[in-house]
Amino acid sequence: MLTLPSRPTNDDLSDDPVVLVTLSKVGKKQREWKEGLIEKVRDAVEKYPSVYVFKYKDMKNNSFKALRDKLRDSSRFFLGSNKILQVALGRGPEDEVRENMSKLTKIIKGHVGLLFTELPLEKVKEEFEGLDEPEFAKAGAKAKETVSFSKGAVEGPHGGKLEHTLEPTLRKNGMPTKLNKGIIELIADFTLCERGESLSPAQAALLRIFGYKFAKFQMGLLCRWHEDEFEEYEQDSEEEDSGDEDLEEEELNAFEGY
Repeated sequence: MLTLPSRPTNDDLSDDPVVLVTLSKVGKKQREWKEGLIEKVRDAVEKYPSVYVFKYKDMKNNSFKALRDKLRDSSRFFLGSNKILQVALGRGPEDEVRENMSKLTKIIKGHVGLLFTELPLEKVKEEFEGLDEPEFAKAGAKAKETVSFSKGAVEGPHGGKLEHTLEPTLRKNGMPTKLNKGIIELIADFTLCERGESLSPAQAALLRIFGYKFAKFQMGLLCRWHEDEFEEYEQDSEEEDSGDEDLEEEELNAFEGY
């Protein structure tokens, strides 16, 4: 078995130009958090026999936390700055913490995370394939159907009554509404969105109010490292490219190191 490299010191981190971009422009608290994440990931390398890179789409906190809790005794999840996760595993053969582990870092881009686990491959696949839940779409997502409202009283989700206090919010987001004796009314026909168009922030907000879930929370396996062997899985050609961008810190801190 290969010997793991020593923990990164502040000098080690400062000498690396890529890490310098990630770590040098943050305060002491954020720096300590990021250095701590590197150490936790490397501790997991020593503890678990298998590591997966997984992608996620339309992250739904409650569903993810339920999976995390279910697998707590056998697994550990990490979601964090992609650059920091790459550093923790090693970006190339010269600094990878285990043989072939740097191949994982080539896959760490966009909305992804790491799963360290003792579970066999088939069990991991089973858990991930069971995650497919409707979720509210965010701005930029495609409308799955055309949503229109007729002039007159506005009904809420499932035909229920909308609270009159929502009227200013509807109007702010583009619906031509008014209050009539406590009832929200449209003063003209209104098309909220058309099938296939990219949703604006206002449209996404209105769809949430009316209960339309055009997105799905999904997690999928991208690759696996097990006992120094690397395996990459075939990707769905219809899957949207999540891009190379790193995630925002506000999103990261909520999930790091489960």
